Amino acid sequence: MRAATYHLHGRPYAALEWGERGGIPTVLLHGYLDHAGAWSRVAPGLSGWIVAIDHRGHGLSPHCGPGESYSFPDYLADLDALLAELGPAKLVGHSMGGTIASMYAGVRPEKVVALVTVDGLGLFDSSTHSAERMTQFLDEMARPPANKVFPSLEAAAARLRHSNPALDEAWATELAGRILRPVVDGFTWTWDARHRIRGPIPYRHDNHAQFLRRIRCPVLAVHPEHSPFAAADVAHLESLVANIRRVTVPGATHMVHLDTPAQLAAAIRPFLDAIDEPPSMG
Repeated sequence: MRAATYHLHGRPYAALEWGERGGIPTVLLHGYLDHAGAWSRVAPGLSGWIVAIDHRGHGLSPHCGPGESYSFPDYLADLDALLAELGPAKLVGHSMGGTIASMYAGVRPEKVVALVTVDGLGLFDSSTHSAERMTQFLDEMARPPANKVFPSLEAAAARLRHSNPALDEAWATELAGRILRPVVDGFTWTWDARHRIRGPIPYRHDNHAQFLRRIRCPVLAVHPEHSPFAAADVAHLESLVANIRRVTVPGATHMVHLDTPAQLAAAIRPFLDAIDEPPSMG
């Protein structure tokens, strides 16, 4: 594992890489309030050149400026800038990262060679709460949230283990160490607390369907055994994708990459490796 930096829109975005540069890269996109380091036990089980990026306002990547907020169009623009540098790629996205990847594969199909969504082909439909979402957004923008302050790295690591019991102490300490910054009374998370402000525009399945129908590459949808998403909603979204396969990871919750990283890598590696094979001429 090595640290890397990519300059997107004039800002330095942090990343982690594995493998020798060259060939078709596999780009790992983390979920909400996560970071590139969370892939550290999945990436070694994959082959080739692996790039895990910290989304804007996450991990060690820059925050948005005052008055700005975070939205899917911004995440897609960042991914577009990254692939302008890397070239066509295989995308693996968890949760929010999977939604970003699936939207991108629909609007830039020539840039996506293969797509893996890890419990993240789409989000919960919130279209019936438009007015409430706008009110909440305005209220929270007027009084922005702040991140919790921890007295020590060990306390922050213990908080991660409380949220993700599958983490052992060493891994929790490693993950916390990458996303903490010192403040007056201890340490706080590096991610922008404004991520906890809910966006004003509700996510709608009928809108997302337009992206999914345009995907041309092979798709692997990874399901954890215990997912927070309704099975009927997931099945509906998957029915919109032309070339899709499905696999379930036993024993995993939504945080598949933390619960069962070796099993996740084993589930997706054959699918990704097969994309490097020349197409059949028969």
